[in-house]
Amino acid sequence: MEENYNKTSSINPKRIETLVDGVFAIALTLLVLGITVPSIANPTEAILYQSLVDLLPNFYGYFISFFLLSVFWRINHSQFNKIKRADDAMLWLIILWLVFVALVPFSAYFIGEYGNFQIPNIFFDLNLFAIGILLFLNWRHAINSGLVDESAVKRGKSALMVNLMLPTLSLVAIGVTFLPFIKEYGYGWSSIVYLAIPFLKRFIDH
Repeated sequence: MEENYNKTSSINPKRIETLVDGVFAIALTLLVLGITVPSIANPTEAILYQSLVDLLPNFYGYFISFFLLSVFWRINHSQFNKIKRADDAMLWLIILWLVFVALVPFSAYFIGEYGNFQIPNIFFDLNLFAIGILLFLNWRHAINSGLVDESAVKRGKSALMVNLMLPTLSLVAIGVTFLPFIKEYGYGWSSIVYLAIPFLKRFIDH
């Protein structure tokens, strides 16, 4: 089997994991750039306080994005602990996945600046949907192509459900932006559905 693997692929999964870690480290760091210190000519305590209040949407986008990227990284890390081999299809799925991971800082900045509008929130949710569905497709490919160890195959169904949980919540968040009352309270509140991730994951794991 080892000889056959060397003929069909020379990709070391550890190199892919290193690439993933590097992109996530940069993306997580860039998130904070969406929060800029306001330039105030004549600052007072009241003006500084109001400036911080005005930045709350940016902080919201920062924290929710940091949390979600951390979840994606954790799931991917858990998967690569079980992936023993890699092929070209996996490599390109991961590269396409990282395209959308690297886009998250822009999505977070977009909703931080224009979170009261529907389009930025839908853009953010679609960004997360792409990340989630590609993560699912990569794991399904790894299982179907025999790239994982036997223990992972046995638990493959529940792992696939965990991966589907993320894009499903993204679609729910998009749906929430179309609810009649959400405009009154703010479209940004649609992202609160992602806070259900830890509870849903615990439910699926059991």
